[in-house]
Amino acid sequence: MIDKVNNAAQSAKDSCQEVGQQAQAKGQNAADAVKNTIGMNK
Repeated sequence: MIDKVNNAAQSAKDSCQEVGQQAQAKGQNAADAVKNTIGMNK
């Protein structure tokens, strides 16, 4: 029983980290797009 709980908790943690990384990547892409638009990305 404890193993199942630990596995579920680990899976949830991994999912949260993955979502966080995707959000961070999207944010970086958005920032780069803005820099390109205003000519700061040189």
